[in-house]
Amino acid sequence: MIRGALPAAVTLLAALTVPPAWAQADRPATLPTRDVDVTYRTGGGERAMSQRSRWSAAERKMRLDTPTPGVYAIVDYAAGTMAMVSDQNRGVLDLPTPVSGLPGHAAPGGAPFTRRGTAQIAGVPCTEWETLDLQGQATLTCFTADGVLLQARRGAQVLVQATRVAYGVLDPSAFAVPPSYAHQAPRTSPLSASPGGSR
Repeated sequence: MIRGALPAAVTLLAALTVPPAWAQADRPATLPTRDVDVTYRTGGGERAMSQRSRWSAAERKMRLDTPTPGVYAIVDYAAGTMAMVSDQNRGVLDLPTPVSGLPGHAAPGGAPFTRRGTAQIAGVPCTEWETLDLQGQATLTCFTADGVLLQARRGAQVLVQATRVAYGVLDPSAFAVPPSYAHQAPRTSPLSASPGGSR
């Protein structure tokens, strides 16, 4: 169950992940500065999915709920790890997440951001910034002033778009891996897994 749900979490994580920026004065915040609960639509047509992302500013953790009920990922930005959790199996797949691939972390050769315009997504204003994705392709992102990614698109293709944004203090237990669950070792890094396949 965990490995079967992994591609869905990887798809959203890859869409939410942008390379670190070069040092520049005019650039967006790419990590939320306060707790936020966002519902995203990823893909299009028959492959469109709705997924939920929650961010804990105090713990610097993101929780991604997959379309499979009871299966979710917890990304710890401070530790640079990702845990895929299955409540049904009471199991955890521990995965290393490259810190250099997470927004907000400095790395050599990061991507520059170029301010393009403004937009409003899910009723929330954001600023459009052109940058490069992890594959080096031009991507237009739209970040709020407090670091929430509301949209990313490549040309006419929308990669991810927020459909609901809710601010407010989130329960810390949502970002904790249940201590009684059994842990498994990873076979692949989550960002190198194929979003279209299964494990």
